Formats: sequence, C-alpha cells, structure tokens
Amino acid sequence: MNIRLVIVLLWVSIIIIATCTSDARAFLFDQEVDFRFDLTPDFSELLRLDDISFSDSFYLIQKTGHMLSFALLYVLVLNWLKKRDAAFIVSAAFAFFTEILQLFFERDGRLFDMGIDLLGIFLAYSILRLVANGKKAGVEDSY
Repeated sequence: MNIRLVIVLLWVSIIIIATCTSDARAFLFDQEVDFRFDLTPDFSELLRLDDISFSDSFYLIQKTGHMLSFALLYVLVLNWLKKRDAAFIVSAAFAFFTEILQLFFERDGRLFDMGIDLLGIFLAYSILRLVANGKKAGVEDSY
C-alpha cells in the first residue's frame, strides 16, 4: 500500500475519532474517548446557527481545530493524489461526511462547521498555489 495513502488514512482516522467521541472537551483536555450511537439523529440540527459563540474560548479552539484539521487533510490528500482539484473535492466531501456522522454520535453536526472546514481546505489550497506560483516565478531565489 502507498505510504501517502496510509498517512491520509491515519489522519482521517484521527478526525473520525475526534468527530465521534461524545464529549469534545473531555477528548481535548483529558484524552478521553467515549462513543454513544444514536440511530435516529435529528438532521435539522445541521441547520442550527443559534449555538455559535465566538466569545467562548473552547468554541474558538474547536473551530480552529476544524480549520487546521481539514487544511492538513487537504495537504495530505494532495500529496497522495497529486491533483489539486481532486484533493479539494475529496477533502470537502469528507468534511460534509463528518458533519453528518456527528449526528449519529450525539454530537453537534453543523453546516456552519462544514463551512469552517472548507475555509481550512481553501486556505491550504490557496497557500500551496501561492507557493507553487512563487517557485515558478523564481521568488525563492530573491531571498
């Protein structure tokens, strides 16, 4: 098996564990993993916006984690597939999947969070494009 694919699968596994553990705070601060499965999730929860709280430091930590996790996922998938657009689509599809998946594990799946995941993917995509364009223009030689 391709080592790049193995690295992608390991990172995806970490994201899934973090996504599905029932208590994000216990996972982050106590490294506690606990899964609770719900066969009948409320899909309308995806549309909730009333729980957004930028003044809550833990909320900001979680959203920063979303962005960075999916930025790294994009980089790893790009390294594996070697195609920017395909890596973007795979990463975005996984972001959507994780938000749906959270609903089955008594977590808060939100389309808003998917937007934050997409922001991380887009930032990684943009930074790598700038770096690639800079190398083509010889920018690295000017420093």
